[in-house]
Amino acid sequence: MAGPVAAKILLPDDTGNTGPKIRTQTKVVGADTVHEHFFVQARQALILGVYRLGMAQTVGATTAAATNGTSTGMFWFHVPTAVSGKKARIRRFDVSSQHATLLATPTAPRLVVSRMTFTGTASGATVTPVKVDSGYPSPVADIRTAVTGLTVSLVGLLGSAPMVGALTAVGGWSSPINQLIDSSSEDEWWVIAPGEGLAVWQDVAGTTADTRVNNITIMWDEIDTA
Repeated sequence: MAGPVAAKILLPDDTGNTGPKIRTQTKVVGADTVHEHFFVQARQALILGVYRLGMAQTVGATTAAATNGTSTGMFWFHVPTAVSGKKARIRRFDVSSQHATLLATPTAPRLVVSRMTFTGTASGATVTPVKVDSGYPSPVADIRTAVTGLTVSLVGLLGSAPMVGALTAVGGWSSPINQLIDSSSEDEWWVIAPGEGLAVWQDVAGTTADTRVNNITIMWDEIDTA
C-alpha cells in the first residue's frame, strides 16, 4: 500500500467574502506558504486564577491528641458565604510524611480530609497561598489554621493518608506520596461553593514526643459561575 500523499486546498481571498471563514495558521513548507488547521481547546469554565499552598505540620507539636475536624484540626479551606458568582475547584491534593528524628512510632496517626459546610465568618489565624501567575487576583478561598468564627458540619470523608512508620528507633519505612486528587479531568476535581469547604484533621492520636511531619500540597483554581 502506498503511503499518504500530502494535498493542498486553495481558498479564495477573504476580501469581499461574507460567508463563514476557516481559521488557520500559516507555515512555510518548502517553497509554499500553506495553511494548517489548529484546534483551540475550550475550557468548561472561565478560570479567574490558579493558586497553590504548601504546608508542613509536626504531629507531636500540634496534634498529639486526635482531632475532630469541627473544633480542632490542621486547617480549614473554605469559600466564605459572602462570596457570590465564584467557586473553587481543588485540582491537586498531595500528602506525604517523614521522620524528623530517630523515633519509634507505636501510634499510627493519619491525615483525614472531609467535605464540610459552615456558618459564620472565620477569624482564626490565616494562611496565604501563592498565585501561580502574579497577575491573578487574590483568591476568594480562605485558609485558616484555627476554626474560630466558624460553626462547621462535616458532610463526608473525601480521603485519608497514613503517616510514615517505624518498628524501632532506627528501622523504618517511608510512605509514598498520597495523591488524594491528581487528575487532568475537570469532572473529577472537588468543587467548593460559597458556604462549603474542606476540613483537614487527624483522627488518630499521636504522642507529644512524635516528631513526624505531614507535608501537604494543594493546588486549586477559582471559576466564574455568575
